[in-house]
Amino acid sequence: MQIVTFPAQLIDAYLSEVRELLESGRVAEGRYFRDQGEPFVKNRHSVPVSSGGAALFALLAFQRETAGRSLAIVQSNTMRALYTVPRLLGMKPLVAESSYDDFMAMSPLSLERLLGERGVARAAVVVYSVIGGYLAPSFERIYDICRQAGVPLIVDGAHAHYLDLLLQVEVDIAYSFYATKVLPAGEGGLIVSPDPERVAWLRRFLTYDRFSNQLEVGINLRASELGGALMHRLMTDATLLPHFKTARVRIAERYRAICVERGIRYLDPRAAADYNGYKLIVLDAREQLALLGTPLTEHAPTSGVFDTDVLGKPTTLPHWCPPTYSSLGSAAP
Repeated sequence: MQIVTFPAQLIDAYLSEVRELLESGRVAEGRYFRDQGEPFVKNRHSVPVSSGGAALFALLAFQRETAGRSLAIVQSNTMRALYTVPRLLGMKPLVAESSYDDFMAMSPLSLERLLGERGVARAAVVVYSVIGGYLAPSFERIYDICRQAGVPLIVDGAHAHYLDLLLQVEVDIAYSFYATKVLPAGEGGLIVSPDPERVAWLRRFLTYDRFSNQLEVGINLRASELGGALMHRLMTDATLLPHFKTARVRIAERYRAICVERGIRYLDPRAAADYNGYKLIVLDAREQLALLGTPLTEHAPTSGVFDTDVLGKPTTLPHWCPPTYSSLGSAAP
């Protein structure tokens, strides 16, 4: 079982692109970084960066520098980076609760309580994490709450590739292309925004503002053209969908059928607003299920999402995930 796999047509196409880039010498700040005429996401503006964390850092820096936002509301069930990255910018993180009902993502009720506290809405940015490839139906409520309160919303899209419903609302998205993600480029991230002026600011930020000299802050968190080329192909090549999404969804559906048959508790992808097969989240303890001898426990579980909360404390949402890697193919249950 291999975690990261690439279809042959992707390998061939990317190697050809790399050869062209190397022969031309255009390996930094070229068309993938600058050219908005070839967007990574249809009807959106995009900037490739070095990691998903770099994408979050840049988007938060924009809100701090241009709007004076000093608070970052993150959810309890997410990567530790969402707590530490705002602190690098001098922003104070506030933690909203996550719940099973919201597919382990941010609870709208918890967000409303935080935004109702004095001064929070004026100072806050909300960073919402999609968990396990499930887009919760309650995300629409999160979006409405932020819009009505005038609070910027950033989506941590580390698990959110192929979730088209996210692209039907006006939000900034920070995608990750780390090796274990739905679309793996080894390392890399992508900033996606509907706002061209915001993206122009971010491009200056990522080049130290060395050309226009308008900003007081700047740092190099860009991706190289070699990384940008791979991320561009992963995002735009429709022929890759069967390998990176469809195959994983089918494997998750077979696991789901086992859960239904055996009365095992799990988060049902069919109840999500959108789903990409990245994880199948099982709630009953794996140690107990191993005694049943089902295909659910045939392979080692994937990394938890997440074993601890954002503060490093034991999670209040215990779970585990059987692998849905495309390499399992017909070998999956």
